[in-house]
Amino acid sequence: MTTKELDDRRKQRRRIRTVGYLGVIAAWAFSVGMGVLLEPPEWVRIPALFVHLMSLVVGLGAVVMVEWHGLLWATGWSTVREVVQADKTLILPIWAGLAGLLASGALLEPSLESPLTVIKLGCVLVLSLNGVALTRWTWELGRLPAKASFHSLPFRLRAWFIGSGIASQLAWWTAVFIGMWNSTA
Repeated sequence: MTTKELDDRRKQRRRIRTVGYLGVIAAWAFSVGMGVLLEPPEWVRIPALFVHLMSLVVGLGAVVMVEWHGLLWATGWSTVREVVQADKTLILPIWAGLAGLLASGALLEPSLESPLTVIKLGCVLVLSLNGVALTRWTWELGRLPAKASFHSLPFRLRAWFIGSGIASQLAWWTAVFIGMWNSTA
């Protein structure tokens, strides 16, 4: 691939990511807005909670597996190809889980007067935007030689990967714990 073709591909992927960011923000805002406006009948709560929990299991489980593969690569226990393959395999469950969380969350009547709920919703937005941002790096990882080591990457890129993984886990688990707290309080 020539330098011009590579630059064109990067520009195209940047435009796609921009659409992704806007789509995530719109879906999140729509979900929060519907959650405030809708007053579903009481019988909807249990099925919505079931879908919410199943979506959490699917989405978070897939994220943990991709990040586990990244950790194995960073510590020299696997290859960059395994990370890329895990991402390609698990990208659909990650985004399906997130979509299920947004759809079912709107039916669970989130209280925007609760600071914890606002923090949880902020975490969902952060982890979603982080997911879009990661598409840049997973594409770049796919271009590396199959045996490329994590430590051969520039420090800035390694720091970005580590920071992104930490942000992802903090956002997911904070949302989980707040959701658990809110459901029992």
